[in-house]
Amino acid sequence: MSSVSAFVLDNPGLCALALCGVGAVWIYNKRASKLPNIPGPRSSSFLTGNLFDLVAPTTGRDWVINTSNTYGGATKLSTLFGGRSLMINDQKALHHLLVKEQDNFEEWEAWTTTNDLLFGPGLLSTAGAQHKKQRRMLTPAFSVKNLRGMTPMFVSIARELEGAISAMVEKGPKEIDLTAWLSRVALEAIGRGGMGVSFGKMSEPTTFSTATKQLAAILSALLPIGTLTPFFKYLGPGEFRRFMIKFLPFPLLKSLEVIVNIMEDEGKKMLRAQDATLAAEDDSSETKNIIGILLKANQTSIDSERMSDEELIAQTSTLIFTAMDTTSSAISRVLHQLAIHPEAQEKLRAEISEAYHNQDDAIDFNNLMALPYMDAVIKETLRVFPPLPVAFRQTLKDTVLPLLHPITGEDGTILNEVLVEKGTDVFVNVIGANHNPKTWGDDAGEWKPERWLSELPESVTKIRDYSGVFAHQMTFMAGNRSCIGFNFALLEMSEYLFFELLPDILNLRAGVVLALFLQSFEFSLPKDKDIVWNLGLLMIPVIKGATSLESQLPLVVKKRGT
Repeated sequence: MSSVSAFVLDNPGLCALALCGVGAVWIYNKRASKLPNIPGPRSSSFLTGNLFDLVAPTTGRDWVINTSNTYGGATKLSTLFGGRSLMINDQKALHHLLVKEQDNFEEWEAWTTTNDLLFGPGLLSTAGAQHKKQRRMLTPAFSVKNLRGMTPMFVSIARELEGAISAMVEKGPKEIDLTAWLSRVALEAIGRGGMGVSFGKMSEPTTFSTATKQLAAILSALLPIGTLTPFFKYLGPGEFRRFMIKFLPFPLLKSLEVIVNIMEDEGKKMLRAQDATLAAEDDSSETKNIIGILLKANQTSIDSERMSDEELIAQTSTLIFTAMDTTSSAISRVLHQLAIHPEAQEKLRAEISEAYHNQDDAIDFNNLMALPYMDAVIKETLRVFPPLPVAFRQTLKDTVLPLLHPITGEDGTILNEVLVEKGTDVFVNVIGANHNPKTWGDDAGEWKPERWLSELPESVTKIRDYSGVFAHQMTFMAGNRSCIGFNFALLEMSEYLFFELLPDILNLRAGVVLALFLQSFEFSLPKDKDIVWNLGLLMIPVIKGATSLESQLPLVVKKRGT
């Protein structure tokens, strides 16, 4: 054992204190941006600024919305040790930030460093030329053509899910934690469609499925200290950084290390299996899963474009993490809203029943377009409750962001644009944009699917469609760091809806567990539990007062006809 290792083992508390102290100095020196004259709320603490207001599990979402509505589309926030960050929800400014001038903004250093510590040099943790190279290599695997070929697999998973729930409620209504099931379904979908492997029966959780489900919950709990993570990249290679993390006095970090090791080991196994499969295949064979397509493309690329083994392993963990929780969170939110609003649930059920008299009726694109209320429910849920409420960027050089709606500066002047200095951390306020009353009206915060059944106001229609597919919403971001798995998410979610794949995935709009579930089940709220949604890395459902970090959505499920 080296002298450094021995010292760390003998003095873990002292080392942890030293790391925090050096990290504090490092952050203090990073706080160059002052954002003069930009309005914003008063700092709650010199140590943490507004960060704990922003990420407070039970109140953070409302705080973000209220702050956005009070100060406008550009808001100054206080961060660690007196630092300043900018929160943007103005649509014109977001267009410049994410699309028009996207090269002036890079993923937040704390975000990329955290993902590097967790997964290695994958798509979420790289920047610049390396990120562009990885994205070029991965993009063909998410083409509509490749995703359409996954239809039989998704149909099989959807029927397994419906069959498992049916067996549980055969003798009468039963309270079921749907997030547990939806997480396993999402994992199985990315397993079969993304990695070419099955993680086992959905009714039998595995060590791997349990670990992946816990990951987002633990990361959400650690979110307030996320700003410190860039400091760790100065501690040497990833192996040494993980070694150092072991000795920090935080139990959640130790749990995180175990989960990351499980995911990395599983990623190596999946890559070895895919390598063996490709070696046994003829060159003309068509590979259908995402990692297989990636490996095949990597083998035929020139050396300068080829990914290293470390990068390939990182992609597997990254894809599993990103595909699981965002999908299950969105599906859970729709089912929860339908349980809260039984009249909306019944209206949607009636629409589905009229269109499809039995579950074997084929559903194609034209049939979907004939279901306006389904489309409205999906859009409104993702507008009001985006699974990822806030994203992060960092300014690479001094930039001016124009505003669609002028704001009032601290000195009372009207500002039509804001100067963002190099090095400024920028919060991309997805939920603020989706709740902007200047765009959506005074009822912007209400869940009203009916708003999509009539002509939308000009304030909505004139805004550029930043999401690419979801009209007038920021849910899946835009630009060179938009969600590469957007089509996969739509397809994965859609197959919980239908037994047949919609021919045009790009026009699918959204997919949720609706048609299949609403033909088979009725959903209602439990009488003895209050379900709330905590703000963290993602919006996750929990039982009010529960101590568990993991998401829980207990709904009473009744089989129709019983």
